[in-house]
Amino acid sequence: MFTLAMATTQHALWALCLAVGAGCLLTVLSRRLHLPTIVLLLLGGFALGSEGLNLLHPNELGEFLPMIVSLAVGLILFEGGLTLDIKDFSHTSTVIKRLLTIGVLITWLGSALTAFLVFDLSPSFALLMGSLIIVTGPTVIVPLLRRIRVEQKIGSILHWEAVLIDSIGVFIAILCFEWVVEGGGTVALPNFLIRIVSGGGIGFIGGYIIYWFMKHDWVPDNIVNAFALASAMLLFGATELIKPEAGLLAVTIAGLIVGLNKPRQLREVKAFKAEIVDLLIGLLFLLLVARLELQQFVDFFNAGGGWVLFSVILLIRPIGVHVSSWGTSLNIREKALLSWVAPRGVVAASMASLFALSLQSKGDAEGAALMESFVYSIICATVLIQGLSAGIVAKILRVQRPAPNDWVIIGAHHFGRELARQLIREDEQDVILLDTNARNIALARKEGLPALLRDGMEAEKLYEEEQTLFGTGYVLALTDNVELNQILMQRWAHELDNEKVFGWIPNDSPTKEDQLTGQSVFGDLSRPAVIGGELLQEESSFESVTWEEGMTLPSGDWHPLYIRRGKQLKAIPQDAALKELVKEEDEVICLRRSEGFLLRALQSGGYLTLECETIEQLYTQLAHVAAEAIEGISEETILEDLGAQGRVFPAFLGHGIAIPHVYSPDLNYRACYIASLKNGLEIPGQDEAIDFVFFLLSPTGDTEGHLSTLAEIAKSCHSEQRRKQLKAAQRVEDAIAVIGS
Repeated sequence: MFTLAMATTQHALWALCLAVGAGCLLTVLSRRLHLPTIVLLLLGGFALGSEGLNLLHPNELGEFLPMIVSLAVGLILFEGGLTLDIKDFSHTSTVIKRLLTIGVLITWLGSALTAFLVFDLSPSFALLMGSLIIVTGPTVIVPLLRRIRVEQKIGSILHWEAVLIDSIGVFIAILCFEWVVEGGGTVALPNFLIRIVSGGGIGFIGGYIIYWFMKHDWVPDNIVNAFALASAMLLFGATELIKPEAGLLAVTIAGLIVGLNKPRQLREVKAFKAEIVDLLIGLLFLLLVARLELQQFVDFFNAGGGWVLFSVILLIRPIGVHVSSWGTSLNIREKALLSWVAPRGVVAASMASLFALSLQSKGDAEGAALMESFVYSIICATVLIQGLSAGIVAKILRVQRPAPNDWVIIGAHHFGRELARQLIREDEQDVILLDTNARNIALARKEGLPALLRDGMEAEKLYEEEQTLFGTGYVLALTDNVELNQILMQRWAHELDNEKVFGWIPNDSPTKEDQLTGQSVFGDLSRPAVIGGELLQEESSFESVTWEEGMTLPSGDWHPLYIRRGKQLKAIPQDAALKELVKEEDEVICLRRSEGFLLRALQSGGYLTLECETIEQLYTQLAHVAAEAIEGISEETILEDLGAQGRVFPAFLGHGIAIPHVYSPDLNYRACYIASLKNGLEIPGQDEAIDFVFFLLSPTGDTEGHLSTLAEIAKSCHSEQRRKQLKAAQRVEDAIAVIGS
């Protein structure tokens, strides 16, 4: 007996693990192939189930299967509530309200009437079958909208209908099921009211409790995602104790309350819940579809199932949409797309399977098989036919947004603005600048560049709501903060995919390429603020080169940034070989950094005459001068860095010349001071006493400019005659004249 129980437990565990693992892998594959996720999940369920490889046996889960399905649906509905935005609802409230009332009745009663006439069912069972396909499902609609990119008004209607109709459809289905099982309304109606009151009340109170805890920072940020998930499960379980299936309404309302109040951590919670929902959808579809047998679908279509599909897709939905939109501003093309796009998803499948399991336990296997065949046929037909053709239909109806080809640059500093100016091409390529710095945005707009004063971290909200960004195909994170760029790349990759997201990540960054989300670019350049300073001082400039066969870039400090090929603009990934990417007639957009680093650094510095007896005193005086001359520089930090640099690599060039040099995060330009020492410093290991100093300060990250300046110092001091002229200089202008001669 114990051995049998062990075997059953192991089989159940295997079924659960296989469903989770295979569901996630199929979800990843569908994203990679840009296919609707549900398509591969449906195929995978059949392939792994008894009709295919016979590897997945959901019935091994026994009485736990309905519990898993019910809890998973609850968490999916909670995430749907979190994503709602009341602003969108206010724009389309008339159509939405009608679709959720008149449209629901038309779908429900029309489908029920069709099933009644075709299959010769009892009126109550026909109403039950019709109630199961009311829901359209956000888990199918949201990815579909992101893929086909319809106009905002149409997308908003479809999104709101899908999210809100779930709870309505679920409760109508539950009412109908109780009516069928209990045999009348004497018991069904009171039970339905109990579900409404308990689910609505607990969801409302629970949602505000979750929001209150998050608002007052009672929940540490590092466990806020776990807290939200656990709270949703607790609300679901508590409501289910009062009345089974009431938990679905409770978690939906709780998610809506939290989403509308927008606590500080909402973005992280939504991102986490979206990942959980992807996992749950894969789990549910594989478990539910693997139970199905092909023979029940053969019987369904032999009994007239094709007429049912025809009626639901081509008659009932268009009637519901046209009646619901009567007298509104929607035109005939918009109504046509709304009529065509109504794919059913995981909620419909889950409820059908839950009811089928219950009917089977009561001995009605024939009714259970017909119900599942009906619902899953509708799901397959709407997902495969409507889901795969929606983009083509939207294009034919001219309600599709333009193909995403524009660039978003996050960082409207001088480098970002100048780069945008180089990339913009009228009627072909647009570039939108994002920044939270109002001054940068004002400057960009003054220069005639499209710019938004928005936070690039709000990727999901911006991508879905900001009309200016509807044509966005690529994003470049170009802030001075490497860690922020990495986070921005992660956020936008969720909306655009990895290959369309880029960020400035310097070559010396500890983050490896395979640890990044998106692609690193401009790694051989200094911080964007430094490049902006160089562009302002004309140390750098943008150059465009039309590529020819066998060509190489001109000699000098050239940095290829982009390749323009026709209407396509491609950023050049870090460490990519230019010759392998570029083709003849391509335009290569480069940043050219001019020579003369030392001269420009001296112009930002000055001339000093110092008296000191030790190298420590020299460093102290240099740090003091720098702190007084340059705003924001910390004297203590500079002094500490000079000491550390001197211990690691002594800053002595020989011939009585010292070159102490440091980096500072508070600098956006290089500065070099020259100092004449009245009394030479005797340094062990040096043939001559130190009597002349080049003191170089560079911005953190400006490795190339820093080293180039040091190289020019060494070159300028190579000649004995030049060294004598430099040491004889009395002003910085004299030294500049010597170096420039």
